[in-house]
Amino acid sequence: MNWGYKIFLVIIVFVVGMLSMVYIAMQQTNEMFDENYYVQEMKYQSLIDAKKALNAIQTEPIIQQDQQFVTIQLPATSFENIEEGSVNFLKQDNKIHDLKYKLTPDSTGRFLVQKSEFKRGMYKIRVEWNNQKSHYYSDENIYIR
Repeated sequence: MNWGYKIFLVIIVFVVGMLSMVYIAMQQTNEMFDENYYVQEMKYQSLIDAKKALNAIQTEPIIQQDQQFVTIQLPATSFENIEEGSVNFLKQDNKIHDLKYKLTPDSTGRFLVQKSEFKRGMYKIRVEWNNQKSHYYSDENIYIR
């Protein structure tokens, strides 16, 4: 084979490779994790303070999972008089599968969510609540099996 044909073949392979990469890049979606991130950025210092308040009363993670449930176990002194609270399960690769709940723990401080409500994959779980003028916040990444 002539050297001219080899150079032409290399150029053709390069162009086909570039076009296939452009096609793959065009198929991806780039969604924002939070819709109103400017507003969330403004209250970020309060979230840092709420995280410190939670870490002061509990150092271990508050979110666990078993075969049937994702369990959020609130620390003993933080849930008796919850004024307001929310639990957000944010699916990192598809916003359609996000789940939002009002935080209503039982008498032991547990909040259960059936695993059948989730799609398999990575979730960012944000738990936020106010109890007797104390603000608590936790966010963890968890893989739902």
